[in-house]
This record gives sequence, structure tokens and C-alpha cells, in this order.
Amino acid sequence: MSKLSPVLATAALASLVSCFPPEPMPPPHRPAYGPDYDISPPPPPSRPPESTFSDAGAPPPSTPPPPTANGNFPTATRTEQPDRVLSPYEPYNVIDTTGFKSGQLARDPSNQKIFRVP
Repeated sequence: MSKLSPVLATAALASLVSCFPPEPMPPPHRPAYGPDYDISPPPPPSRPPESTFSDAGAPPPSTPPPPTANGNFPTATRTEQPDRVLSPYEPYNVIDTTGFKSGQLARDPSNQKIFRVP
């Protein structure tokens, strides 16, 4: 019986230790872009106060490219590289459109404006 007591004590201790829940795992890191990235619309721009004087020395505001007939979104320009297009909005970045089909809408990451993939 004396040899059996340490074995039973060890077994009882091992079973008690396994009763504690494991340490919680930290949530997995999600990149800020990719297929699971939540694309929410940008906040509405704040309206600047109306001025009562005219800025004669100010340059005229730049106008975006005219909207196309299909969907009121401008179409990007193809580049020599496949799955890369030139944004129709300033600063006219080259954007990776891997996974997009022709005619789908995409968002320019630099200014959050929507355009159509050619």
C-alpha cells in the first residue's frame, strides 16, 4: 500500500492541474487590407464655411474626369502590367486590381474614391 500512495497522489495532482482552463489566445492579426478588409464609405466631408468674398488669386478647383455612361464612375486606365491600372483620380497612382474583373468597381486607397476597372 505504501508504494501505491505516491502513484495515486501523482495521478490526483495531475488530474487537478488539468482542470484549469488554458490561457486565452490573443486574437489573430488582421491586415488593414485584403479580402476580409471592411470597406466602409468615407465620412462625409465637412462643409467649409461660405465666404462672402471671392478669391481672385486662387487657382480654379481641379475637376475630376467626367463620369462614364455606365454607373457614373470614371474608368481607370490600363497599364502595361497585367492586373495594374492607373487611377483616374489625383495623384494618379498605379493600383493593383488582382482579383477584379473588367467592369467591377474598385476603390483608390490613397483618396478612397471609387472607379471602374477597365
